[in-house]
Amino acid sequence: MPAPTDLLVERFSRVQTLLRNEWNAPLLVTDPANVGWLSGIPADFQKDAHIMITPDEAFFITDGRYENRIPDIPGVKSFIWGASHPHRYPELKELLGGSKSLVLDTRGLALDIYIALPKMVGVKELMVPSGLVDCLRMIKGDLELKLIREAVGLTIRQFRYMLEEWLPANRDHATDMDLREALDEWPLQHGVDGTSFESIVAMDSDADTPHPDMTRPARPLKEGTIMLVDWGITNKGVSTDLTRMVVLGGRLPEAHERMKRLQEAWMAAVIERIKPGKYAHEAGNAYWELLKAEGIDKPFHGAGHGTGGAYVHELPVLSGMKPGVEDFGVTLRQGIVLEPGMVVTSEPGMYERGVGAYRTENMVLVTSEGNEILDSALSLEPFYI
Repeated sequence: MPAPTDLLVERFSRVQTLLRNEWNAPLLVTDPANVGWLSGIPADFQKDAHIMITPDEAFFITDGRYENRIPDIPGVKSFIWGASHPHRYPELKELLGGSKSLVLDTRGLALDIYIALPKMVGVKELMVPSGLVDCLRMIKGDLELKLIREAVGLTIRQFRYMLEEWLPANRDHATDMDLREALDEWPLQHGVDGTSFESIVAMDSDADTPHPDMTRPARPLKEGTIMLVDWGITNKGVSTDLTRMVVLGGRLPEAHERMKRLQEAWMAAVIERIKPGKYAHEAGNAYWELLKAEGIDKPFHGAGHGTGGAYVHELPVLSGMKPGVEDFGVTLRQGIVLEPGMVVTSEPGMYERGVGAYRTENMVLVTSEGNEILDSALSLEPFYI
């Protein structure tokens, strides 16, 4: 199911409000990811489309090869380019309404086109605010948040099905890769768009790195196995990302009990710093400092990342950052201040080579009062099967 039209209208409206308030000039969006966020078109089409948004109008721009794939979004007109000029960009002059200024998305445009663009489209001023659309994507609109909540509910339902129905019926003869395949098939079998990333199902020592090899040989779901499951869905233009631990028979071994105690403390420290007014790197630094306290000098990964929108990985990034780092005028992913409406993951993990891992993951909404755990209906305690 594609992104609902109302969601796309909400996103365009938010961009136009920003343009009216900050620049009162048109914006040219060339980055494929941002084109996809605004229009809901699939990845194979995004690189061949641009979007022009003025404070009062919007245009979806592509060439004649894709005319029959232009999305129907209220208030967004279509513009087919490439008929009157080999460079195509001079044709955009007619969309600018005489404006002598143009706001430009910061990615997706070749350097030679960027240099020549003012002359091509007849503007005197080219404004390039760092990460304009990327940063706008971080703050979720009302409808977007409603859809994210629904998607989290579906993601929890998906996991419970695997534990309560699929595993009891298949455990005696199935492998970890069978479980992963069934997990990834569930969305399509239940009217959900699909997975937001390639699911991770890793058992015991296979889980001893944050991104284990999912092409490795399958292993049987045997008694005493400790399993890390990292999964998410994409549906109606939004996405989810969760991680839980599963124990197949018996109890957690002593090594995993120790990892669990550490990870729970780290999780609490990270979530404590997911609040409005905090820098994203404060959560990352808390995780890294606790790692160092355990004698772990090299961080495994960051404490979390933005999520929930059209793509599972978004800004900000909750990674540690040393004080006094110069940004050179380019937005630092870790230097973003958390604001209400942002959705981030909290996923500090503990890994031990040759043994395994212990990691859980929440989706956390930043609110005006602090934060809200969106997946609180699904316990962070390990699931014993």
